Amino acid sequence: MHHHPHPDPEVAALLEQCAARLAQAGERIGDWVRAATTGQALPALAAHGPAEAARLLTTATRLCDEGAFDQALRPALVLVMQHPGRAAFTFLAGTCLQRTARPAAALPMFGLAGLQDGNRYAALAAFRSGECLAAMGRAADAIPVFEAAVEACRQDPALADLQRLAQHKAEALRAG
Repeated sequence: MHHHPHPDPEVAALLEQCAARLAQAGERIGDWVRAATTGQALPALAAHGPAEAARLLTTATRLCDEGAFDQALRPALVLVMQHPGRAAFTFLAGTCLQRTARPAAALPMFGLAGLQDGNRYAALAAFRSGECLAAMGRAADAIPVFEAAVEACRQDPALADLQRLAQHKAEALRAG
């Protein structure tokens, strides 16, 4: 991740807080592994309240809108860590990873997002997963994933454009 400061002091401070939270989580991984392997309860990180989560989401979204996906990744990852199971947060983190040329890291995020929140993100997560696989040079794996996105889109008429795009990408990969 690039760590150049954001010109907005409030955003810069929030990004530094997120970096510290991510570092803390990295330091606690050993504790989590030990707890998991001994059957103990996993130590929790302090979760944000709804207002703090909204602030992180607003900031991450703003940074994405500015094209600062490397900076948006920090609050997105904090949201994923502290609010597991929220597809919107997981999808946002995957998007940041994909847009910073890390398709291999984005792929599991999209996979999780497609399974969370009752599969609300299934079609879009499948589409993005196909893009990641294609970017990794795995066209043979990407084709059935794009086809799964096409099928998932059939269930929602509002996703007709995404359905057409997924079909086009699958056909383009098949054509080689």
